[in-house]
Amino acid sequence: MIGLPMEIYILKFLHFLSIFIAGGIGIGGAVVQSVHLKAKQPPSPLVGRSMQILGIMGLGSLIVLWLTGLALHGIIYQGAYLGTAFAVKLIGATILLLMSIIGNIHIYKSSMNKTPPNARLMKPITSIGRIALIFVLAGAVVTFNS
Repeated sequence: MIGLPMEIYILKFLHFLSIFIAGGIGIGGAVVQSVHLKAKQPPSPLVGRSMQILGIMGLGSLIVLWLTGLALHGIIYQGAYLGTAFAVKLIGATILLLMSIIGNIHIYKSSMNKTPPNARLMKPITSIGRIALIFVLAGAVVTFNS
């Protein structure tokens, strides 16, 4: 790794930091949702607002992941095709980003209308996002196996 430009180190740091943030938010949000579902109680307004902020942070971290990932791909691999597994990773990442955007828009509209988020919409968004994450991780493991 000696001789790598400083920009690669910075991009990798931001990339891994974004993974950490998105992962923590994903797990934390799932725990909070699960506790409220089991209790059959909606979150308090403060918890709802906190989850909204975390959703925005999660979306922001996914955007940083995309930007840093694209930059790293361009710098390290000169944009070369890295195989089917990498394509699967990108498709999963695209779906994950779309689910985050749709979920955040819905939650924003719900908060503006002072109504709870539609569980019928949010449940599949969450499930699809989790499945997409599996494809992202599996694609990354296969692509970057050395």
